[in-house]
Amino acid sequence: MSDPIVSRLVEFFQRFPGIGPRQAKRFVYALVDENEKFLKELSGAILKLGQDVSRCNLCFRIFSGLPASAGKSKYCPVCENPSRDESKLLIVEKDADLENIEKNNFYNGGYFILGGLLSPLKPEKKEKLHLRELKSRIEDSKAIKEIVLALSATTEGDMTRRFIEEMLEGLVKKRGLKITNFGRGLSTGTELEYSDRDTLRHAFENRK
Repeated sequence: MSDPIVSRLVEFFQRFPGIGPRQAKRFVYALVDENEKFLKELSGAILKLGQDVSRCNLCFRIFSGLPASAGKSKYCPVCENPSRDESKLLIVEKDADLENIEKNNFYNGGYFILGGLLSPLKPEKKEKLHLRELKSRIEDSKAIKEIVLALSATTEGDMTRRFIEEMLEGLVKKRGLKITNFGRGLSTGTELEYSDRDTLRHAFENRK
């Protein structure tokens, strides 16, 4: 029978995306062999996440900064930047997708992170996505003219794209909004997180 401390840590690691029981155990066994200094630094860094890192109230991006109640901004640097093009809103699945697009420096509009994708095999995931918040943001911002769906070229990405288009159909007709999708450049099965600059740039420039 496994040690209860080991078992508990394995349970925690399995909550991370893409981590199964075998990988979780490897993480725990690796930590057992680390020195006390490393374990203290690791635990301290994890605690700092709750203290110094929060999600933007507008785009849901993770950024360093305490909540507004603690005297810090409730918006990330991108959303607070007045030089960004407010007429475009680019929707991505996760933080890593946003970071990959932002570092390649070909887009200067706003962002919105869904927090995942819809799945035909896991319909319960829908409740965890920021779909209601997305609709509210578009309803509240009269500056938005184009919504760019920058989602992975996967079954889940396609399903999410269709759902968002249907969800916003009324707003599109009422305000004349334009909804575009990344075009040529992303092959089937491609995730934005791992796409290079040229691939992303061509996909954005050929959006339709």
